[in-house]
Amino acid sequence: MNLAPLLHRLGLVAGAACLACAWPALAAPAPAAAVPAARIDGAPLFAFSVDSSWRIARASDPAAQRSATLEALIANRLLAREARKRFGEAALWSGQRVGFSREVSIDDQLVSTLRSLYGKEMEQDLQQLPGSGLDSLLRPAPPLTEAELDAVFGKPGALQLDTSLSEAQLARADKLVLLRFAKPGGGEGSISLADVARRQNVQGRVALFARQRDFMQQQARQQVASWYVLDWSRRRFGAQALADLRRVLADQADVQAMMRLHGMGDDQHAGSRLLDTLAGQVGPDQVRAYYERHREDFVRIERVRARHIRLPDEAAAHKVAAALAGGADFAALARRHSIAPDAAGGGALGWVRHEGKPGWLAQLLFVQTPGRVSAPVRTPAGPGRDAPWEIVLVEERVQGVQAADSESVRYVASRAVAREMAAAQLAALRADVLRRARIEISRAGLAGGGPA
Repeated sequence: MNLAPLLHRLGLVAGAACLACAWPALAAPAPAAAVPAARIDGAPLFAFSVDSSWRIARASDPAAQRSATLEALIANRLLAREARKRFGEAALWSGQRVGFSREVSIDDQLVSTLRSLYGKEMEQDLQQLPGSGLDSLLRPAPPLTEAELDAVFGKPGALQLDTSLSEAQLARADKLVLLRFAKPGGGEGSISLADVARRQNVQGRVALFARQRDFMQQQARQQVASWYVLDWSRRRFGAQALADLRRVLADQADVQAMMRLHGMGDDQHAGSRLLDTLAGQVGPDQVRAYYERHREDFVRIERVRARHIRLPDEAAAHKVAAALAGGADFAALARRHSIAPDAAGGGALGWVRHEGKPGWLAQLLFVQTPGRVSAPVRTPAGPGRDAPWEIVLVEERVQGVQAADSESVRYVASRAVAREMAAAQLAALRADVLRRARIEISRAGLAGGGPA
């Protein structure tokens, strides 16, 4: 079995309890992997974690420094501890019921990280297995019966308001084997329906309740592949080093979750109760000061002077568009072909102001480049209904700045100031946890030399 394609499709990761099987003997754990690079309040941060994280950083930034990576990992460990203390995992990971659980997400990251760093070495060792791959070890289990699936998921067609499985359902699923495999060192292992169910997000659980057997088998195979990645890495680098790298990823995830609570991170438009609270504390003077510092952010179109040609159908619209592309006069074509009431005036719309909630045609005008004829655009209408087409030309555009006391300025400025306040709070927290911590950097922390 070629591991690479399967690992690229990983959606699940086998848990620690699944890693008892013996695989071909590997070299002893790399000595540098088990050496602490630093101690944080007495607890070690291993060189393996630092060097692995540094390699990942250099993949996107070749100039990334190992010392900066070490500093970031130390700060993350302290910040993550503080985040769990202040907010609790329930608040940090409030989306677990629809997404993957925290543990599954971190396991996924761990497997992906190890595969990206050591995939070639894993493939080489796979060639030593009987049959030169994992496929030769897989043992299909008898297909699950409908009665067995009924015992776990209930009768087909029943309305399911919640796709979570109870402990009783999971206990029954634990007895249902999806896939067996031979252990290279002797004996046999298995992946149960419960192993798969425990590691699903809401979409995966829906697929299980829909009894998608191909999906169940695919997930079981992916768990075996994930198990191999983790077991191979544990044998090469040692259990302590691997557990520490997992903790590094968990730290990073908790810090990112805390940033989201502060309205920061990848999706700054997502809701944040803390950011809402801070925005409510922003006063008029702060809004005015932000407005003065960022006036360019509040530039808007005040009005445009424009013409249009309204055509009865698409064919007529494209015929006129071709004539315009050939240099024909816009006003002359409007007088000849437009079906709008203003055709006699060459389709002149005069000055169209940006105020209130602009209509459809005004919105089209406000996004046009002055002096450039638009492509033909169909007037919004229901499906299957006849609708005219519009070609527009903006002849002049006047821009201005939104009024400082407008509601839109107040909203944008208060959110921006609140985000600055949230960032300052996080920066102060980072400085505080670093100041209070007892941090000892070892020789392995000061110098490289971790696993290549």
